[in-house]
Amino acid sequence: MSRTARRVPPVVLVALILCPLALSASPRAEESPADLRESLRQSTVTAIQLEIDAYTAKLQAAMGGTGSEENKAKFRQKIVELEAERERFDRMPTAEYPDPVASTPDTASVFDEATAWGPMVPAELREAVVTVDTPYNLGSLLAVEGTSRSGPFFHLAGILGGDAAILKPGTRYRLAMYLVYRANISGSSATTTSTCPPSAEHVR
Repeated sequence: MSRTARRVPPVVLVALILCPLALSASPRAEESPADLRESLRQSTVTAIQLEIDAYTAKLQAAMGGTGSEENKAKFRQKIVELEAERERFDRMPTAEYPDPVASTPDTASVFDEATAWGPMVPAELREAVVTVDTPYNLGSLLAVEGTSRSGPFFHLAGILGGDAAILKPGTRYRLAMYLVYRANISGSSATTTSTCPPSAEHVR
């Protein structure tokens, strides 16, 4: 008797820059295109490091439990590849990081699957509604409306100005987000995110 396998949603580790909706097509007046590219580049480095951390945790669990030697080798190899990728973006001059692509504002579009795993270069601008339920830090999960317990998940990878506290708990925001990295680990969708002050558009 045949059984249809349950489709496992792709794990998306997408670093985003969250910006006020009104600024979705361009950076703030005091923020140059170079500043935006540098923020996106740094967020990509952070996103890769978050994925390295995830694979390192998997490797440690495999080594401390019943993980197969094959899986341990795969985790080690993936970590080596990610470290090389992180080094490439860490050394990349800001001028070499391309300007982001502005897509048509559409809240649902944030759930579109990216075309490939890894760095999303150029970064893709999307729109979503986020309710801030707890104070955010790097790696924090964003409460993006329309997601479910099975994903996709979006995590904070950086923020212009370096202050994630600009997004206040108990507040609902409509945000433009720059997707900069998509990861394929296993299980469910995940995402990393960064935000840019000043305040985004509040949604009631």
